[in-house]
Amino acid sequence: MGARRARGTRMLPADPPPDADEALAPLDRDAEAAPPAGALPEVDFWSVLYGRRSIRRFDERPVPRALVDRVLHAGTWAPSSCNYQMWDVVAVDDPAINADLAALSTQMGNAPVNLVVSYGREFSEEGWANVQSASAMVQNMSLAAEALGLGTFWITQMGDREKVRERVGLPHDRLVIAVLALGYPKSRPKSGPKRRPLTQVTHYNQYAGEPVPSSPRPEDWRPELLTLYQRARVLNGLRHNKPRAWETRALLAALATLVPEPPADEGAAPRRWLDVLPCTGILTERLARERKGWAFDVVERSPEVAAFVAERTRPKGAGFAWPTPAPGFASPAAGAYQRASCLFRLEDLAPADRGALLADVATWLAPGGELLLGYVSKRSFHETTEALRRRRGGPRGVEYVLSPDPNIGPFEALEPGEVDALLARAGFVVEGRLGLQAVPQPEELEFRTRNFSPRARAVARFAARALGLLERLPGVQARRGRFQFVLARRGTPPDSPAA
Repeated sequence: MGARRARGTRMLPADPPPDADEALAPLDRDAEAAPPAGALPEVDFWSVLYGRRSIRRFDERPVPRALVDRVLHAGTWAPSSCNYQMWDVVAVDDPAINADLAALSTQMGNAPVNLVVSYGREFSEEGWANVQSASAMVQNMSLAAEALGLGTFWITQMGDREKVRERVGLPHDRLVIAVLALGYPKSRPKSGPKRRPLTQVTHYNQYAGEPVPSSPRPEDWRPELLTLYQRARVLNGLRHNKPRAWETRALLAALATLVPEPPADEGAAPRRWLDVLPCTGILTERLARERKGWAFDVVERSPEVAAFVAERTRPKGAGFAWPTPAPGFASPAAGAYQRASCLFRLEDLAPADRGALLADVATWLAPGGELLLGYVSKRSFHETTEALRRRRGGPRGVEYVLSPDPNIGPFEALEPGEVDALLARAGFVVEGRLGLQAVPQPEELEFRTRNFSPRARAVARFAARALGLLERLPGVQARRGRFQFVLARRGTPPDSPAA
């Protein structure tokens, strides 16, 4: 991390040299008082606060224990419940032990040092004061590391926390709260994520806002809130904004089966394709790569997300509005498109809005235009996995949600009969169907279980191989495939005057 200057502040230190044990005044590990000012780097507090980033890639340089001690000492000066300071931290810099920790969670395999933070298991539990106290310690250590030219990553997904505790020798009455990865950054985000405006998250005396729902049910979300939430997640560089091999394979199979590409007429103008509510644009980008004879536009809830997705197409497309147009952000023109796609986005709409969207898509298509619709079936294993997660107490991290990534906001699998009825009411005639992935795919299971124990991962691999045999039985994919694709052609709505 190079030196950098914030306006009106002092310079932050460059990476400490390898002999950093001598670069700072020695720290007495038995000292109860704060080190004297001359023993600390001269940095501006606000530069450290606003400059801190979560670091996910560290280089291989070992961190001198003198610096580790500085970070740990800063942690002990955090506030704690009743000032009992019932925390214990194990700084792991032994590569062998870190390798064992990485086997429990890959997130603990990226840095040369893992700080395992624990607190009294049954002490100060009221109001989760134990968790609050340990979290304050982690925050202090994160800021101290930033001031020392180091980087940190706050890890909560550590696999089996009891196995973490046992591996580092903590007694049973210590509850592992988190692990803080510590090291020299190998790469560093150039800017921090955009933050929600202060006016949206702070209030004086009485709450006067509208919270983002924690419910996965689409009907619990107002459309305006979903728009704000998805815009913030997409524009903040959503870390799950990556293609997944099993989803890409399903999309390519749907294209090859339902909308194969005929040879393009040389010199012909590109046909127009509208991708509806593409969110991050992962699939839009792949569609544009696979169907080069088409010009892609997008329709989204906000102009910022529409522009973000349009940038991912070549040639760059245009962005349009749904459900509410605004100045400079119009709705698509009626009859302007030969083909549209809506891939795994009906699921985050309230039931009343699904029919409205499909009816609007029908107006944007030219007569006889095609709609490629993809959705997650309620008759698939998706519902079983969701029931199991709820039984265990709910989601344990977005990467364990077995639905198309990224799942931003609410998500509800759909009943095939319901989808057919919605298409018919919007005036679509179904011309083709394809069901895929009746069981979780091997690489998906590897991804979903990457933070499981080796034994649990082995069981998952065995189950995947066994279930893969069932997937080959005739009709299983069509009836039980998680991914359902439908090719529908625009006709005349049954309740229209021309019907």
